[in-house]
Amino acid sequence: MGTGKDIHLSESVNFCLFKNPLCFYNMDVLRYLQVLHQQQEYTQMAKFFYGPMKQQLGEKKLAASLADVDFGYALKRVGVKEIDANNWALTYQRTILGTQENFKLEAALINDTCRVYLGEKKWNQFFDR
Repeated sequence: MGTGKDIHLSESVNFCLFKNPLCFYNMDVLRYLQVLHQQQEYTQMAKFFYGPMKQQLGEKKLAASLADVDFGYALKRVGVKEIDANNWALTYQRTILGTQENFKLEAALINDTCRVYLGEKKWNQFFDR
């Protein structure tokens, strides 16, 4: 029989396992997008964005643009603020060349899938370093 501390630890280990729409295959949404990028699944990756950049470019051009960016930095989610049942503000910490920095993004549940907001400012924040 475990202590309350053990239960808490096991819950944090399985935080993303089928518990909320911010998670895919036991990964955080942005980490999942990073895996898709590493596997060169740019068309699949483009489906998980919403906002002005996606509207302006369209899904095919967005996928082509994603193929040309560097998205290989180390990152982890350090904060979640639920705005309402379908919208979240997420804070991530990334490490690039030994330097840690925080950045924020918005995510929304659209058509039963979590999607990341992508405007020009966010594009620059994610991919232009």
